[in-house]
Amino acid sequence: MIQRIQSIYLLLASLAGFGQFAVPYLSTPSGDPATVMPALTDQVFNPFDNFGLLGLSVLGGLISFVAIFLFKNRGLQGRITGGALLCSALLAILVGISTFQILKSVPAGGSVHYQAGLALPAVALVLQWLAGRSIKKDERLVRSMDRLR
Repeated sequence: MIQRIQSIYLLLASLAGFGQFAVPYLSTPSGDPATVMPALTDQVFNPFDNFGLLGLSVLGGLISFVAIFLFKNRGLQGRITGGALLCSALLAILVGISTFQILKSVPAGGSVHYQAGLALPAVALVLQWLAGRSIKKDERLVRSMDRLR
């Protein structure tokens, strides 16, 4: 059924994945020397600045959303959620590396500010892990009920 807790986790993970397009990872004020950097020319660093970030954000959000509707096949739903978990883990690593490189190469006098979008890959990762755990829990419950019949 769609109203199971793992569906809620997957929906929230999907929203966290797609929410990265609305909330930037880093920002800089206009006129700041850091705007000469390629990733900060538009004053924000978000998934549109890196093809890897863009692909993993879309893939993680889309896979999480599709997994919601696979509730009749818990095994497949669990494997799909594991794939989304892998995408989110890779995304979190890539965001960390990209952010570190940007912060390391900020010119003198430039300032870069952290934004809420930096936490969204980790939020999606945790929610997908919780969904996977709930799917396994449901599968164990169904198998134990089958044994009793």
